[in-house]
Amino acid sequence: MFLEVTKRRNPALIKTGAQLHQEGIIPPNTYVIDMDVVGNNTRALSNRAKAHDIELFFMTKQLGRLPHLARWIAENGIEKAVAVEWDEAKTLHDAGVSIGNVGHLVQPGKHQWKEILPMQPSLITVFSLERAKQVSVAAEKLGMVQPILLRVIDVGDDLYPGQEGGFYLGELEGILPQLISLSGVRMEGVTSFPSLRMNVAGTGVEFTPNVRTLLAAKKQMEAHGIEVRHVNAPSATSSHTIPMLKEARVTQGEPGHALTGTTPLHAVRDLEERPAMIYVTEVSHEDDEHHYVIGGGFYARGNTSGALVGNDPQKLMNRELIAKPQEPDYIDYYGSLYKNGDVHVGDTAIYAFRTQIFVTRAHVALVRGIQDGKPELVHLQRRG
Repeated sequence: MFLEVTKRRNPALIKTGAQLHQEGIIPPNTYVIDMDVVGNNTRALSNRAKAHDIELFFMTKQLGRLPHLARWIAENGIEKAVAVEWDEAKTLHDAGVSIGNVGHLVQPGKHQWKEILPMQPSLITVFSLERAKQVSVAAEKLGMVQPILLRVIDVGDDLYPGQEGGFYLGELEGILPQLISLSGVRMEGVTSFPSLRMNVAGTGVEFTPNVRTLLAAKKQMEAHGIEVRHVNAPSATSSHTIPMLKEARVTQGEPGHALTGTTPLHAVRDLEERPAMIYVTEVSHEDDEHHYVIGGGFYARGNTSGALVGNDPQKLMNRELIAKPQEPDYIDYYGSLYKNGDVHVGDTAIYAFRTQIFVTRAHVALVRGIQDGKPELVHLQRRG
């Protein structure tokens, strides 16, 4: 999905990935992240957001939730993270990273609030009155009032499978008085996901119906005297979409893939953010039709098109093999490439596709100095 654009906009990353693998510095099944380009991308996002008065929380799940990388992003201009689940919040907080929003996609369990609240997250997202009550009780015991976002949905909204849930817009009016009565929480805004998606033509992004739901919920809340300070509309946040968010009366975005230049829009347009991540693995064996590469980091929604294969970083740039599509019952032991050309067991295979590292068992290598021709492995997170 991102192989061609990475070849064109960050060829040094591809060559470095091949070099590090061939020299044995990184193992197969490793994502390599260009720290310097991530830093540049982060600063671009931060500057654009400040110019449009949009608050940003950065997302790390796509990048493996690495504290080392999270601190680097914070140092480069986006100071707080969004933690989509309890485990991510704990990992980041323990590493000294400030939490901007937690509960965004996965609600913490009922016994986790007493551990989350002392982290002092700027906001907690709740999907239901029951969860709001749990947060309120835990906050009261700590003598605090926790700001919360309501996740709101309506019939016809655009939701990913397995990510359903929230306050239905048609029921919100009757629930608001109960929420207002909770002394341990303070409603400060609304959220939904996804708020942006690629258009049907695949040439640009457009708002989902969810944004209309957000604004309708905001109006209902304000009619009850609630000051709605935040309209949180994540998905595909980038330097390109930040002005769109501002025009739509959104106040917060949550960049994740934009940090590595890998939102869907980055695959079809050269945006300000450059590609900063590749997947590096190794040819394991072959049969009459396919070369098989060591897996562990493939992702079902990755739209993997092919890989650059070889044992020489320069020559590899011109040898691309087409990937065999994954079957529905696929287990990620190996990836398959159709045979073509002079390829050998032990050769490097480099992919660039849309991923979520946190759901894989891939290693992650953070590398500095790629753009200066002096690559330095600064951190290798071994996972399994």
